[in-house]
Amino acid sequence: MRLNKIKISGIFNLKDVEISLDDLSALIAPNNYGKSNILRAISFGVFFMEASLKRKLSLMRNRSLIPINTALEGAPFTFELEGEFSNGKETFSFVYGYSFEWWKTSKDDGKIIGEYLRMKSDDDLKFRSYINREDTDVAYYLASPTGRCSKQLPVDSNILALNKLANFDDLFYIDSIRQLNRLDVREIGTLQHPDSLFNMIAPDDDVNELSLDYPKEEKVGHYLNSLKELAPDKYALLKDVVTGLLVTIEDFEPVQINLRKDVEEEETKNLPFRLPETFYDVRVKERYNNQYTSISRISSGSKKIFFILTLVIAAEINRIPLLLLEELENSVHPRLLQNLLTAIVQLAGDTKVLITSHSPYLIKYLEPTKMKFGIPTELGVADFRSLKPNKVAKVLKNASAEEVSVGEYMFEMLLDMDCNDELINEYFK
Repeated sequence: MRLNKIKISGIFNLKDVEISLDDLSALIAPNNYGKSNILRAISFGVFFMEASLKRKLSLMRNRSLIPINTALEGAPFTFELEGEFSNGKETFSFVYGYSFEWWKTSKDDGKIIGEYLRMKSDDDLKFRSYINREDTDVAYYLASPTGRCSKQLPVDSNILALNKLANFDDLFYIDSIRQLNRLDVREIGTLQHPDSLFNMIAPDDDVNELSLDYPKEEKVGHYLNSLKELAPDKYALLKDVVTGLLVTIEDFEPVQINLRKDVEEEETKNLPFRLPETFYDVRVKERYNNQYTSISRISSGSKKIFFILTLVIAAEINRIPLLLLEELENSVHPRLLQNLLTAIVQLAGDTKVLITSHSPYLIKYLEPTKMKFGIPTELGVADFRSLKPNKVAKVLKNASAEEVSVGEYMFEMLLDMDCNDELINEYFK
């Protein structure tokens, strides 16, 4: 599956936000403009799709998400995805969306109030409706290839028709329904303390078909060990990228250490289950050292880069369509950013990456068409817009005339703008 566009409204300070996705896209803005809110809202919107009925009720009551901005008070949450997937024979474009009303104080629970799925194959001229729902109790779906989207499907107010149709094994588009139900996106936060990401006792000590699943933070060492054993070509690629990016690192190897080995343990004792106590480390050979050392000895920024690149290749292996990265520039030297961005795209494959940043350095390494900039608004809602293509040359010229970088020029422009500034409509769309 590939995701091409996401629309969100009615959560935090987000109103009618639309994000187009490239191989690498970026949300650029000073602090407190809503960049993090967009990433959290995307994660929430996807998680809601696969959540249990009980969990959905809880999510619709989550007070930390319900908007209190005056422009959004009482507004429903709306979420829409555009993308494409293949059933092995054909490639389909799709638009899937849903909306629900948030729980209100002293009122009934939140409830799903709308849902739709439209798809078309490469041979179709226009989209066809597969799911249509405009109230809480009933949805309509397409039951046969030659029919219309008119078959009734009774639904409760806390279940998506998408979830219910996943049990219809004979549905002619069941593969598409199940792909949407399995949709997964992953978010990597700011990683302010990357020192805690390695050197942990893992709860697993074996390598099996699940070992290459997208790892939790505490399992990165185990994941690298599994990657080396189960996907040596991917491991070799990761090693090439890491050592090419962090030039003082000549080599690294994951190691697995059984903590019982040097302690009096009766290995021959016939236990029905022996608790795994395996420690995973990554041994690193740096150019100027005469021996391998634990990864804990390298810098925090290097550990962060190592960690991020490992998760990027994990996302690609698991065919996760979207990876969200917050403030990539934290702990990373500006001169490394360009190469890090290139490395992420190289490892990500078909996984798209959306990053946030408040760094002027990042701007000069990205194509203008792949960035959205946070614009000030009178209502205090998030407003992210693209730079008009015909204004790119002017921005470059102005930055050169002022003897500043393009990033510095853009941030000065954004910080100096007020809500009614004519520059907003002149430069942004």
